[in-house]
Amino acid sequence: MAHIAERNRRGIGALTVVLWLIAGIAGSIQFWLVQVVTGGPTIPEFMGEQIATTGGYTPALAPFVGWAVHLGVSLSYALLVAVVVLVLGHASFPTRAGAALVVALLLAWLTTRIAPPAISVTIAVLAGQGWPAELFPLNTDFALPFWNHVIFFVLNWLAQAVGPRLLGRA
Repeated sequence: MAHIAERNRRGIGALTVVLWLIAGIAGSIQFWLVQVVTGGPTIPEFMGEQIATTGGYTPALAPFVGWAVHLGVSLSYALLVAVVVLVLGHASFPTRAGAALVVALLLAWLTTRIAPPAISVTIAVLAGQGWPAELFPLNTDFALPFWNHVIFFVLNWLAQAVGPRLLGRA
C-alpha cells in the first residue's frame, strides 16, 4: 500500500512540474500574442532591444535576450501559482480552486503594478549598468497590461489548479 501511495505522490509531483512548464510557456506565448494582436510593441521585443542597446550588445542578440527574459519571468510567475496550489493541496478541490483563483487575480494586479519598475531594473542590470538611478513608475491603470496579466494568471490557474482535476488527478 505504501508503494502505491509513493508512486502516486511521484506521479502528482511530475504532473505538477509538467503543468507548471506548460502553464508558464503557454502563458508567455499568450501574453506575447495579445500584444501582437493589439498592435504591440511586445515585451520580448522591447526588453531585448533595450538590453542590447543599453548594454552595447550586438542587435542580433536582442530577440534571444528578450525571449529569455520573457520566458524567465513567465516561468517565475507560473511557479508562484504552482506554490499556491501546492500550499492549498490539503484543501478540498472547490476550496483549493477558489482560493487559488483569488490569489491568481491578486498576482495579476500586483504584477501589473510592479511591471514598469521591474522592467527598468531588468534592463539596467542585464545591460551591465547596475541598479538604475531612476525607476519607471508603478502602473496604476486597469488597461490592456492589466487584462493581459489577468489572462496570463487565469490561464495558469486553469492549468495548475483545475488541470489535475480534469485529468482525474485531484
